[in-house]
Amino acid sequence: MPISWDQFVGGCQMNYLFLILWATSVAGQSSEEIYRLLAKSHVNQNLVVSPVSIETILSMVYMGAEGSTAREMQSALRLPSGDKQEVASKYGALLNQLNQRQENGPTLKLANRIYVNDQFSLSSDFNEAVREPFRAEAESISLANGPVAAERINQWVLDQTSGKIKNMIDPGSMTTEIKAMLVNAIYFKGQWESKFDPEKTKASTFQETAEKSVPVQMMTQMGTFRANYFPDLDAQVLELPYQNSNLSMTIFLPREVGGLSSLEEKIAGFARPLEAKEVFVKLPRFKIEFRDELKEPLEKLGIRELFTDKSDLGGLFADKSGGKVSQVSHKAFLEVNEEGAEAAAATSVAVTNRAGFSMFFVADHPFAFVIRDANTVFFQGRVVSP
Repeated sequence: MPISWDQFVGGCQMNYLFLILWATSVAGQSSEEIYRLLAKSHVNQNLVVSPVSIETILSMVYMGAEGSTAREMQSALRLPSGDKQEVASKYGALLNQLNQRQENGPTLKLANRIYVNDQFSLSSDFNEAVREPFRAEAESISLANGPVAAERINQWVLDQTSGKIKNMIDPGSMTTEIKAMLVNAIYFKGQWESKFDPEKTKASTFQETAEKSVPVQMMTQMGTFRANYFPDLDAQVLELPYQNSNLSMTIFLPREVGGLSSLEEKIAGFARPLEAKEVFVKLPRFKIEFRDELKEPLEKLGIRELFTDKSDLGGLFADKSGGKVSQVSHKAFLEVNEEGAEAAAATSVAVTNRAGFSMFFVADHPFAFVIRDANTVFFQGRVVSP
């Protein structure tokens, strides 16, 4: 869906700062709150977001914010009080960590870029503050020809997301009113440590609600996985690790078909012990594409001045002209199936040769998930209709 631009009304100069968050894939508590707000506004809809993508791009904006705008963002995002260098160091460490992942492990990359209207220049202090820690290169673009500028940005997004995010920018929306676009892209592709055998995938049903079921392709395997049932959550929790990494997908399956909404309220920051046990797993193949505007949830989170004419982003541009954020968009893509890189033979044999199991994990009704390592949630979402 093309991006539409809000019209600026009043006597102020037509200057906009536009943020776009792209993801095809531990963010702070603020990102968890954004997810809960989106979940409430998209009831009965598949959902996937990248908390780390949202937090990264907003933190970049914070690096150029000043005065009450900066204080508001710092409080809402729970960033270190008054210490922008500590914020920069946090993201520098994260990107270094991503660059050091095992060669044969999952692909996980995060990229930032700043597109600047060639009629303006970034502040040298801001440019220096984000270039290294955030790996955010600044690129000048001419907005005299909107379609050319849009194509340039769209191609970068396409490259960073391995072709998953296409035509994000509407050429007609690229006008000279735009001062800068801050872009974040995150891409993930991983293979299960214990791969599902495609020959065991069979037609089945998924109970969307107590009254409605839909046909799905259900993957099946038996093996040893970390899992548990938690009575207070009234849900089973299963961890499916990715090969050659500390990344995993954790799935939260409520016992009741209609129990997902209440479960999502309880699992923020989930860090409970799971036990290795024999599990019979049934999981539907699914693909989710999701997009939404984040202005409203961010305002509910407490970031309000940033979207008004009182916004103080004087640290962003060399002429101290600042600007306001007119729109924050987030788009995410996730596909789960049996495929990927080859699984290790030992893991495959161990799964197919299991003789017994002590737990059934049958995800035949709505469930939630996160993709994370020990410190960072890269993707979070739910499946209500595969």
